[in-house]
Amino acid sequence: MFSRFLRSVLILLAVAMSLRFCPSAFALPNFTTASAMKKRWLFVWRDMSDPKEVDKMIARFPRAKASGYNGVAFSYNIPAAKAPELRRAAKANGLDLIAIVMGGARDRNYVEGVLAKDALFTVNSGGALFTPDNPTHINNADFESVRGNHFNGWGFQDDEGVTTFADHEVTHSGKTSLRMESVSKNQYAHCRINQPIKLQPQRQYRISFWLKTENLAPADAEVKILTPDAQGSLSFQTFHTDKTQEWKQYNLVFNSFSSSNALLYLGTWNGKAGKMWWDDLKIEEIGLVNVIRRPGCPVTVRGERGTTYEEGRDYQKIVDPQFHPWLAYHDAPTIKLMPNTRIANGERLRVSYYHPIIVYEDRVNYCISEPKVFEDWREEVKQANALLHPTAFLMSHDEMRVMNQCYLCQSKKMTAGELLAWNVHKAAQIIREARPDAEIWVWNDMFDPLHNAVDHYYAVNGSLKGSWKGLDKDVGIVNWHGGLKGKNCKFFADLGLRQILSGYYDSDENGVEIADWLDKTKSVPSIVGAMYTTWEDRYDAMESWARRAWGGR
Repeated sequence: MFSRFLRSVLILLAVAMSLRFCPSAFALPNFTTASAMKKRWLFVWRDMSDPKEVDKMIARFPRAKASGYNGVAFSYNIPAAKAPELRRAAKANGLDLIAIVMGGARDRNYVEGVLAKDALFTVNSGGALFTPDNPTHINNADFESVRGNHFNGWGFQDDEGVTTFADHEVTHSGKTSLRMESVSKNQYAHCRINQPIKLQPQRQYRISFWLKTENLAPADAEVKILTPDAQGSLSFQTFHTDKTQEWKQYNLVFNSFSSSNALLYLGTWNGKAGKMWWDDLKIEEIGLVNVIRRPGCPVTVRGERGTTYEEGRDYQKIVDPQFHPWLAYHDAPTIKLMPNTRIANGERLRVSYYHPIIVYEDRVNYCISEPKVFEDWREEVKQANALLHPTAFLMSHDEMRVMNQCYLCQSKKMTAGELLAWNVHKAAQIIREARPDAEIWVWNDMFDPLHNAVDHYYAVNGSLKGSWKGLDKDVGIVNWHGGLKGKNCKFFADLGLRQILSGYYDSDENGVEIADWLDKTKSVPSIVGAMYTTWEDRYDAMESWARRAWGGR
């Protein structure tokens, strides 16, 4: 065997010499790496409940086979009628099926909730309406009070008259708006304005504002609520801005958590060109918007004299008819009283409830403690197994940015890391019960001390350190932090866990990055494969990437 290996090396070296081999133009596959690349996967992230998306994936299989891919990872929820065709096509092209499961709960009420405590509702004519008892406000929120280009009432303003201006011609209302432009003139590409605001701890708030843009590049206007020292965040939701758009209103919802003071920032941290105009900001406390109703997120209503009232006896079940965790704001629901209620007209009620929070534009995480979530996961695995009989399952524990906030999670008296360890261990057991012979894989980030398994991760309550203790030895790691170039790979190798390097990420068109990643981890044991991972449905580079990853055609 060694002589055949040596002969192959000499032949390839001779070919390289005859072509005046240039390492930057063409790279021979690393033989140690190539021989270890047992898992050569293609990743598909589309709505697989759509038969057309299944057809598109199948159409790619011959290309994948030709370039040495031997597995395809995709969401389990394909139409039952397409399953036989998919299985036949995969088998014909030598591709294992990897079913992605456990992305969340089917019922929207099983998203993770954060506590809004003792919001005030006032009873009048058979109902109770939200009544903010500690109103907050933004100074000069309409930007009408100015001295030159300086906005009165705002505590900090970048580059007055250079990147921030008082505009008296383009306004949403009134006579003045805040215009930001020429951001590249700031050495840090910053263009911001801020002021301190007062908050009531553990309450739900809404910020609204109007924004207009013109040739904005990049289109990354932001509003942030930061801790008073500007080192932590209370808000995590962002919003989409077109390069050029007319005046548009935005609503961001956040929770004050334990803070009574905060800093409101608006502007950009990464601007280059174009203009944006801000006008008519508003901050207000809100109540029961997107109230979550599930066992682990109880709603309590009590009078200010201490009486705790009963749902179904004193008031009707509290629901938000417009409940939609991915849409931050709408009109708040009222509390409707029962005919024989003990609640008196004019009484002040204190209502505690849980609501979701959005991270970035649309990311909402599920609760990792509710039994119903595990029931849904069992059904997913059962369905995937019946339709596809996949070689492996990939668990979707990834970028879990809101955790250990609801009543049920906190009642377990665990750290966030301990809670996640418990959850992932239980999730793996579900797969083993259904398919003892199937491989189990999970993304690295939530179990990686060099990635997300850290303190102070978004809206996670408590430290995520130790989450990796829930990973059994047969659970493989799909490692997507290519930016570390393998610095985190040894950690998982020391735990005795296999790893697949998840590369490409819609940028590594010629495979240089995966080649470098593999080179830097060639001494790390248990790296068994690589996966071409696109989130933007881009497959033009799958051949060139495979050549650098494992010597594909």
